[in-house]
Amino acid sequence: MIPFIQSDALKQLVNVHHGFTTRQGGVSTGCFDSLNVAKSKGDLAVHVMENLRRIAVTFQISPEDVITLNQTHTNKVEIVDESWTSTTLKEADALVTRTPGKLLGVMTADCVPILLADPHNNVIAAVHAGWRGAMTGIVQNTIATMVSCGANSSLIQAAIGPCIWQSSYEVDQHFYKNLPQAADLFIPSNRPDHWLFDLPGFVRRVLSQEKITTITLSPYDTYRHPEMFFSCRRKTHLNEENFGCSLSVITLR
Repeated sequence: MIPFIQSDALKQLVNVHHGFTTRQGGVSTGCFDSLNVAKSKGDLAVHVMENLRRIAVTFQISPEDVITLNQTHTNKVEIVDESWTSTTLKEADALVTRTPGKLLGVMTADCVPILLADPHNNVIAAVHAGWRGAMTGIVQNTIATMVSCGANSSLIQAAIGPCIWQSSYEVDQHFYKNLPQAADLFIPSNRPDHWLFDLPGFVRRVLSQEKITTITLSPYDTYRHPEMFFSCRRKTHLNEENFGCSLSVITLR
């Protein structure tokens, strides 16, 4: 069993099981220590596969039913049916299903993971929302796809997982000028012409605009907790060789 974090709202749902993994409980070493799930960062494939197996066992799912994506910061959503397996690796940034027993997972290391569930109509989703995806509609597209699968948007509950917080997320003037509709989500940084951006706040706003009323936000900043979370930005600031990714997962029982 590996440690994981849960949303207070989603853990009340009897037909949904979910969790946000930390970097603890795996077998990877070095900068990937220890529960890295990214296959493309340079970690040993055998370590990644064992880490994914441990996640599957923890959530009482067959490793063949752990579904992930080739994430490329798009607004593309895929619908998972019975035919999908762990080797069905498509390019997208969100997964939706109403098929029980499929563990939907998105990888993050600062970006915003979102888990969504309509427990009444048995439709769930996992979303990877970096700033590019968030700005181009990954959240809206995922909710629309859930509705197309039978969900009622007014019944969808959302959990925003561990991600980079505003105090850790510095952006430049170009980024700031290209997002005038969210000017109130920026505060000045200590450096001239630089700003601190509230990415999870932006995601929460989009969810609210989509009429999602139950939204829980993780208290963890991935950048500031190196013992618990991988962080792409921290890796850059510390000039580390590479970084791993955690997995945010949800399944219908």
